Amino acid sequence: MIPVMRVRVTDHALAAIVDRIGAVAPEAGGALFGPPGTDLVTHLLPDEEASVTHVRYRTSARLIEEVERLQYRGAARFKGIVHSHPAELPEPSDQDLREFGRSLALNPHLGRYLAPVVTHDEGPPAAHEVVSRGVRVSWFGAVSVAGETKVLPMHPLVLPVSASLTRAGAQEVGEPEVLTVQEVPVLAVRARFDQLPSVSAVLFGVDFPATPPTLVAHGSPIALPWNPAAAAADRLALAVTAARRPRRRSTAPAIARLREAPARASALLTRRHARSVGSRLFARSAGLLAPELAGRHVVLAGAGSVGAYVAECLVRSGVGRLTLIDPEPVATENLGRSPYAVRDIGLPKVRALASRLVAVNPELVVRAVRRPVHGLGARNLAELLGDSHLLVAATDDSRAQRHLDHLAYWKGVPAVFPGLYRGAAGGEVIMTYPGAACWGCATAGVRDLSTGTSLAQPTDYGTGRLIAEPGLVVDIQHVSAAATKIALALLHPADGESGDARIARFLTGARERGQSYVAFGTEPGYWLFGHVLREAPGQHAFQSVWMTVERRPDCPVCGAEDTRTDPLAATAQDVSVGRLRHLLRTGGRS
Repeated sequence: MIPVMRVRVTDHALAAIVDRIGAVAPEAGGALFGPPGTDLVTHLLPDEEASVTHVRYRTSARLIEEVERLQYRGAARFKGIVHSHPAELPEPSDQDLREFGRSLALNPHLGRYLAPVVTHDEGPPAAHEVVSRGVRVSWFGAVSVAGETKVLPMHPLVLPVSASLTRAGAQEVGEPEVLTVQEVPVLAVRARFDQLPSVSAVLFGVDFPATPPTLVAHGSPIALPWNPAAAAADRLALAVTAARRPRRRSTAPAIARLREAPARASALLTRRHARSVGSRLFARSAGLLAPELAGRHVVLAGAGSVGAYVAECLVRSGVGRLTLIDPEPVATENLGRSPYAVRDIGLPKVRALASRLVAVNPELVVRAVRRPVHGLGARNLAELLGDSHLLVAATDDSRAQRHLDHLAYWKGVPAVFPGLYRGAAGGEVIMTYPGAACWGCATAGVRDLSTGTSLAQPTDYGTGRLIAEPGLVVDIQHVSAAATKIALALLHPADGESGDARIARFLTGARERGQSYVAFGTEPGYWLFGHVLREAPGQHAFQSVWMTVERRPDCPVCGAEDTRTDPLAATAQDVSVGRLRHLLRTGGRS
């Protein structure tokens, strides 16, 4: 006999399932939420953009995105998916069973993956069902039993939160909200009581109605007498009535215990609670990072395997503000070489990356721009670069690189251009800053030396995507890590104001020698490394050569002052393309 496991659901959430899923023709669905670490369901997020027929429901990418957003903004956590079936099918289909098991495998932290089925039926409910207003909700969940995934019926217990407030003469204001304090989850409901006008909210613990809720008046908690022998939905009304009567026995000791942290109780009623906790946690890093970085703003174009890695390293180093630019969603092939996870598939890269970065530093200010570089326009890009301290151009689009190069150089913003060669057998990092050669001069000069080799063009991530072969992500991150170290050095003042920060001195010698182009080899004997370092002892792979790049006197980006063109006033891309073609034809010679 299959055991029936328990699931608790508030009458708020049950009413939402009945009204939003049961009120429309099958199939429809949505996501379930509740306090973390509990078996309680408190909220429904309907899937407005699901792909449905009368016999099929498929979760939309928008719902997955909203689940991530809600989990980041609040304390409620994803519990599973509810969807509807035709009346004669209150059981999961074979396809449902496969999907439930797969969903649990993708979300093992849940412990169990809830998957109730909604049908239109007024017959008597079974032990795993609830029937309300002609809608049957049959509760199932995927669980792991002895290493095997099974889908079992769940016995629902309906918590009378809304009914208790109504019987107590309270009028709810707004929607309930899941909050936590000192890792204890509560369901906060703003309410106005006829009998207790000073009360502004009620905090229901996950054990309600066995235990009493807490009333909050003027930011402080009020203890309630509680009669567990009374009917569950009547206990709050009885407690509120008793709280109004003069009492011979003082409740001061109980109230004093509840007032031990009044500021904490008040904080429960704001969405800032999670952010403030994160702020306190991140404050532990104060003094460990270079103080300049907290105020630094980095614009990062390209959130792929290179850009996402660089962004995370910058944030973990203390950079306090990022602008992320990328038009693409996370795809399955990204998982083998990027920091994204399965849950991110289908989400815009900039949003998935922003969520990951804020989880590292809750105080991070991050702006996500889901647009291609060439789709933003010169003036919009110039505005983004206006108050930035560094540009990281990690796109695979040479047109975008040229455009970013011209704008950054014109505005005096240092820039780092990381790139990988075919198969990630090698790579490059180009740095630009006032007085150094621009990206166009560097690439035209150095890559011209590589005609006929695999260096001639960088890997095209748009048409010939790298597969997740063993070792590939290591090679990508090797070059990306070097780009990040160069970026961190450029973010520190070159005038010695960084105190003892070792990274501030990393580029001192290279800048004095004009070495702004670094080439890397991740395979033995790759490209020029087999010749340049042939006589050097102890060589094998993971080699680098720092090269000096000269500015072309007539370059429209970094040349003499009278040859430079304003990227906002001229067609900067056409000028750059023509100039680069000329340099390629002449081999860099006049």
